[in-house]
Amino acid sequence: MTTTIRRATKEDGAAVGEVFLAARATMTYLPRLHTDEETRGHFARLTAEKETWVADREGQGVVGFAVIDGGWLEHLYVHPSRFNSGTGSKLFKQATTRHPQGFQFWAFQKNAGARRFYERNGCALVKLTDGQDNEEKEPDVLYVWPAPN
Repeated sequence: MTTTIRRATKEDGAAVGEVFLAARATMTYLPRLHTDEETRGHFARLTAEKETWVADREGQGVVGFAVIDGGWLEHLYVHPSRFNSGTGSKLFKQATTRHPQGFQFWAFQKNAGARRFYERNGCALVKLTDGQDNEEKEPDVLYVWPAPN
């Protein structure tokens, strides 16, 4: 089975929301702030309004996504069934290809797997915070890609 990266359509919104919910369920340190219905609605709107790319796995449908807007990688999530499968790398590569001038993004400090992934892919840690400015109130880290020389 192959995984292809393609531009999301409006019809992908529900599947994108499901990937987000599944991925976030593995982040047990995060508070649950919204209902599943609110989350699905949010990602349906986001997918329709912003540059969104999905990883579409033959036979499984959408298994990951990336949202890029105004110099920010706003989201990059992969379904837990596809962790460590190369799906995240394909999505990240798409983001770097589409935005070679670079971008920045936030990750949670406790998300060690994501942090290793980003650092392996040429991102530089710019700032650590106490999390008071994010909705979850969880310490986070600001990254930039590409890393400055």
